[in-house]
Amino acid sequence: MKYRTIKLSGLLAAALALIQVLPASAQYREYYFYGKIIDTQKNPIEGVEIDVHDEAMNLTFSEKTDKNGTFKFPGLSHGSYEVTISKEGFATQKGEWKYEAPQDRMKKVEIPTLTLISQTQAQEVERLKEVGAGIQESADKIRQGDLDGAVGQLKGILDKNPKDVNALYLIGMAYSKKQMFPEATGVFLQVAEMAPKFAAAFHQLGVCYQQQDQPDKALEAYKKALDLDPANTDAFYNSGLILFKQSRVDEALERFERAVVLKPDDPAFLEMAGRCYINKADYAKAIEYLEKAKIGYNDPERTKFLDELIATLKTQIKK
Repeated sequence: MKYRTIKLSGLLAAALALIQVLPASAQYREYYFYGKIIDTQKNPIEGVEIDVHDEAMNLTFSEKTDKNGTFKFPGLSHGSYEVTISKEGFATQKGEWKYEAPQDRMKKVEIPTLTLISQTQAQEVERLKEVGAGIQESADKIRQGDLDGAVGQLKGILDKNPKDVNALYLIGMAYSKKQMFPEATGVFLQVAEMAPKFAAAFHQLGVCYQQQDQPDKALEAYKKALDLDPANTDAFYNSGLILFKQSRVDEALERFERAVVLKPDDPAFLEMAGRCYINKADYAKAIEYLEKAKIGYNDPERTKFLDELIATLKTQIKK
């Protein structure tokens, strides 16, 4: 009996010592994490390994998804966790779970559904990021006037993907600014074919045809641009100039006045509308437009010219 009493006392002492050493053992049952992992087609992925590393304790807990793509981590303590999600053939994801508030009882936490992309998809994403950066850099070069630099960079992008619409459009813009209108025309035709609802491509085609003295093709291109973008004042103005040059004054006036409706203070639009009214011998209306145009110009020479033209028209009215 004495032996048994001593043994029980020893066990009790050991138990009390364990309680003192590990008073916080209950905290390991504070959180119940669960969630689901799918692919880009929203199908569950089985066998994905989730490693959850407790930074404070330097412990790592691991689980794998089941056939439904679900995982669970029952009974983790509060804290900050580094999470690594991996499976062969897929791009590894890293993240962080921060659940640092102590809990009196188990708290269930659903981790938002995670989507894994394949390594091929990840490589394509990275490629597109690089291309996007190159496109932006090329656009900046064009704005800064470094046209040769932009063309060189864009050719590199197009060597890898000849059908990159953004790169084609920008290289067309660079060619146009370099006065290489035949080259620009060919590029913009490609863009228009690949992106038939891209109004800017048709507008730039119109510019190229206009610069190459092909008015009918330019008017057709501007019409397509305006069908897609009825607020394109430049297309109204440019097509108006072609029609005015062809002595199609009524058609030209319609273009200029529609541009004026959209931009009432633009001096170029106002002046050309005034010139159309001069051709129609409506001098009072011409003066009205030219007076407004004069206000918008900052060029003293242009203002002086309009003053003289207005004075001449007033003389004509008096006759």
